[in-house]
This record gives sequence, structure tokens and C-alpha cells, in this order.
Amino acid sequence: LDRSRIFRAQTPQVFRRELVRKAYAARASKKITDDAGLVERIGGKVKIVEGSYRNIKITTREDLKLAGVLL
Repeated sequence: LDRSRIFRAQTPQVFRRELVRKAYAARASKKITDDAGLVERIGGKVKIVEGSYRNIKITTREDLKLAGVLL
């Protein structure tokens, strides 16, 4: 596995509405749920920007506590 070609994706992913609608309409499998992958499959361009490990998704009480520590 060539780790130099692996990226960790964070949300939100941002696309123009019509492009992402077209990508979902063209998907071959309902198992595909990643917007970026779908957009690439129809020839759309995906840009990668640097993120942060501190950009966490708050879903549980524990996540909220962690966010408090990070702030």
C-alpha cells in the first residue's frame, strides 16, 4: 500500500449543487456515499486542501467534552 497516495477526508465537502446532484444521479451503486468519489466518477475535479485533526465531528457527549478541551 503506497501511503503517499492516501488522504484522510474531512467534512464538509463542498461542491456546486448541480454538480453533486448530477453525480448522485449517475451513481451505479447505492453503496457509494462519498461525494468526492462520485464527482470524480463523472469527470469532475476534486481539490484537496489542508485540514486539521482538531476539526472534529461532535456526535456524542464525549465529542463535546473533547471539543471543550481543544478550545
